[in-house]
Amino acid sequence: MQIKKLSHVCLSTKSLKKVKDFYIGILKFKIAHEFINKNNKTYGYFINTGNKTFIEFFLSKNKIIKKNTPVRHICFEVYDIDTFFKKIKYKFPNSKLTVGKTDNIKQFFIKDYENNIIEFHGR
Repeated sequence: MQIKKLSHVCLSTKSLKKVKDFYIGILKFKIAHEFINKNNKTYGYFINTGNKTFIEFFLSKNKIIKKNTPVRHICFEVYDIDTFFKKIKYKFPNSKLTVGKTDNIKQFFIKDYENNIIEFHGR
């Protein structure tokens, strides 16, 4: 097979500040690249999510981002799901740690500031 791995997922955003607050501030990912235009204004981030995978965000020129996108969710595998869930639960009190119906893998879901569904799973 020629395909090595998923490189990145690209999403639109209405607020780069909220991207930074959520993905950098809460999830503790690092910005790998900041997209800056000729007027020295940031218009996007390439965020390192670990293991050479990334999420890319670009500021949307549209005030409304379509709700019916083909992206269902983004999933991150974590080393210790129980510990990670305990660390983050206070910010997302409605989230519940569950086990997948067919794969028996522990998982939980949260929504980011744009209502993108973010899944975390691990053993």
